[in-house]
Amino acid sequence: MKTQILLTVIIVSVISTGSMAQNFDFRNTKWGMDTLQVKRAEISKLAFSKNNSLVYNGKLGDLDTRIVYDFNLSNQLCHTAYLIIVNSKNPQTYVSTFLLLQELLTKKYKEPYFKITSTINGKVINQDEWASNLISDNLNLETKWRSGKTDIVLSLFSINDILNIEINYTVIETDKKDIEEKNAEMLKGL
Repeated sequence: MKTQILLTVIIVSVISTGSMAQNFDFRNTKWGMDTLQVKRAEISKLAFSKNNSLVYNGKLGDLDTRIVYDFNLSNQLCHTAYLIIVNSKNPQTYVSTFLLLQELLTKKYKEPYFKITSTINGKVINQDEWASNLISDNLNLETKWRSGKTDIVLSLFSINDILNIEINYTVIETDKKDIEEKNAEMLKGL
């Protein structure tokens, strides 16, 4: 119980740090920054850089995470994510972590505008059945919030018996120039 309280306090302090720094969209970054600006702003250890993405090993409170920064073709920051690493094979631990993050994100961003609990067969299940359905790759949980220029999505899902928790942050405003660049790139491949 003390560990749960400590974890909650740490995560709340990390998440609320972002709300005090209203100038930032994610951690110490803003949408539209280039890779060099993000590298200067991020204090975690760079794990690797690949194809318009920077990936760092970091922490969210006391949870280990991969911190992902994705850039568009114009080298502007357009998507970020926390890939949460839960050091347990127990699906109930994933459910508990998901619910804790959902509660903390709701405190920060208010009520979500979208929540879904979906199973492959469309069966409606209650929260007590989530862990057992995760084991069989039969459950996806998703909660969405919107804040300023950012869409925030918390997800819990299983792929090939590997459980995943992600928090994705995406810029809402789609840049017309970015769409034109993507279309031109696709046109080259046709």
